[in-house]
Amino acid sequence: MELFGKILDRVNRFVEYFVSFLLVIMVIVVFLQVIFRFVIKSSLPWSEELARYILVWISFLGASIGVKRQSHIGVEAVTNLLPFKAKNVVAVTANAFASIFFIIMIIWGYKLVGIVSRQVSPAMEISMGIPYSAIFFSGILMFAYSIYNFSVIAKRMREGAR
Repeated sequence: MELFGKILDRVNRFVEYFVSFLLVIMVIVVFLQVIFRFVIKSSLPWSEELARYILVWISFLGASIGVKRQSHIGVEAVTNLLPFKAKNVVAVTANAFASIFFIIMIIWGYKLVGIVSRQVSPAMEISMGIPYSAIFFSGILMFAYSIYNFSVIAKRMREGAR
């Protein structure tokens, strides 16, 4: 499981860099659109669409980073009052429900990409499978991270039982 954790750390590092790169591209595209629209008086027909699709990818990949860091919203005020074993039971239960949701994301994301892949976007004329595939790929990442989180919780429970 240690090797799996190291691989996921590298994957997550790549995802973080990729999200940062996408954010830079989105800022540049939106800045160019503002310059073209208000200074040159001729807007770029593809910039709004590209920025929207990049934002979708940033949002889904950012959610996967949150799962890896275990930094999504939680009710810690309640769980901090619980004893050690109860905290772990709550963590396992929450992780199990999240994993089920990630599996649903993977399945339906894959189906959705299959449905929309033959459609093209209005301005850029790219396959709509590209923006929708963010659901599928981020679902895979989040599921892998949640499996690793299970192992971390199990290790914590074993060490706490000693």
